[in-house]
Amino acid sequence: MKMICISSDGYRRAAFDLNLMLHLLLLAIIIALLLIALSVNQTHGLYKLAETPPPSSLQPEAAHRIVTALEAQMATVREIQQAYASYTVDVDTFSQRLGNMEAEIVRINALAKRVIRRARLDPREFLLDKPPPRGGLDVSYRPASAPQVSTTELIDAFQTMELQLARQENVLDTLYQVMEGRAIAAEVSPSFVPVKQGYISSPFGLRRDPFNGRSRMHRGMDFAGARGTAVHSVASGVVSFVGRKGGYGIVVEIDHGDNLISRYAHLDKALVKKGVVIKKAGKIALLGSTGRSTGPHLHLEILHHGERIDPQRYLVDVKRY
Repeated sequence: MKMICISSDGYRRAAFDLNLMLHLLLLAIIIALLLIALSVNQTHGLYKLAETPPPSSLQPEAAHRIVTALEAQMATVREIQQAYASYTVDVDTFSQRLGNMEAEIVRINALAKRVIRRARLDPREFLLDKPPPRGGLDVSYRPASAPQVSTTELIDAFQTMELQLARQENVLDTLYQVMEGRAIAAEVSPSFVPVKQGYISSPFGLRRDPFNGRSRMHRGMDFAGARGTAVHSVASGVVSFVGRKGGYGIVVEIDHGDNLISRYAHLDKALVKKGVVIKKAGKIALLGSTGRSTGPHLHLEILHHGERIDPQRYLVDVKRY
């Protein structure tokens, strides 16, 4: 085998013969060098691996302690989460109940003011819009240990307060209804004396007729006075009749409800019309002498279920006349 070698500049060259045996020997040397290099590389890698520290072994007791600590930490986290959730719910509950209590207090104050007005009490004695005057310990006093109150106890206290407010509102409402009922009853009760000037010239009962002298039942009460004297309603009600009615002359009748009617006769002039609502002591007519009359006076009748009864049963202040 002939080998030709050429220099890098191309100017020089050499040629020689290479037999087969030499060729095989050269190939074997190259392979041997490759194997030696690979072996050295593997030996160096094993040496580095031997220098790496072995992993430390974990004992079962140490592992148990670590797991237990982690479980305790997770339990603490869960407790904090539950406490925060409970706190949030309690705050919402307190806020809602406080709002309800504030609205309830506003209603109770409004109702109490109505009761005070109806009872004609001095509102300055109560001052519902301000805290009630109270005393207490010195501000420098501090208890040895402040009592701890749980959330459940606070909720129970709120519920107790709500029940007390509801009971107080019911009591005030009942009181107001009673007072309102009594006020209405007093308003429609024919107790106001119809004339402020004059005197009783003839009471209810048996008497001699002023025209023929015969004994006759007088089913009313006569108030003598000057012509044109103001005549007032004995109670609140609705005017049910205005006009002339036989021997009564000019008449005004007022319906007070509950089948109770007051009749004013011998009037000089009516000052109201049928259907008008009249308050107690309201001016309704002028005293006169129309109809079967001997002189200026007011003839008053009280009718209950159509039956004429003695007006003095209602006119509590009539004796002063």
